[in-house]
Amino acid sequence: MSSRNKLLLLVLGLVLLASAGFAASRLLPFGEWLDALVAWAAEVGPLGAILVGLLYIPVCILLLPATALTYTLAFAFGLWPAFFATVLGATLGSAAVFLLGRHLARDLVAKNAERYPLLAALDTVLDEKSFGMIVLVRLSPLFPFSVVGYALGATRIGFWRHLFATALAMLPQTFLTCYVVAGLADLSRQLGTEAQHERGPFELAMFALGILAAVAVLVAISRRTRAALQARLEGAGA
Repeated sequence: MSSRNKLLLLVLGLVLLASAGFAASRLLPFGEWLDALVAWAAEVGPLGAILVGLLYIPVCILLLPATALTYTLAFAFGLWPAFFATVLGATLGSAAVFLLGRHLARDLVAKNAERYPLLAALDTVLDEKSFGMIVLVRLSPLFPFSVVGYALGATRIGFWRHLFATALAMLPQTFLTCYVVAGLADLSRQLGTEAQHERGPFELAMFALGILAAVAVLVAISRRTRAALQARLEGAGA
């Protein structure tokens, strides 16, 4: 089978995977299952939060949105258990999709690197000094968390570099989300009302920071890719 056909099958597989996950989230009573699981885990204590946090692994693999899971953890368990469970679960989820991307697509990228100079240049850029680039990508809400994991797995970026950069980038946003939701949960319990999560100034600031990070990483990748592509083309012509 040609590389082109393999790439088409890979893209089709990811589309089908995302479609299956979306359909399942709409057709199956995941909300009721999650509520039942959280109710049981709350009786276990902080360890229960870790068990719920492990749901990030299938959520990431199936390309499902994970925000609701973070809110649920913070509402049910409070700030610190939810924070640690989210960071642990999301880091493991990102590791899973990275490894899947590495085993599914890395060979295709490597085999076609010399054939397509732009692809080779981009692959080089995402390998050299890429820690900060990963942090910027992970900070931005414009880049879907799971999709980025699959894409980075296809590059030459090292597994541990990706893992540490991803975990570091998640810390501020995760803490802020858990802090706000846990505070609203405490307030709702005191007042006997249902908490409504609205974006406060700090969350809006984090969102704006994410937008700036997205612009920064796109500009940096563009400049470095052009430089690497020019160097490769000059080397090929020499």
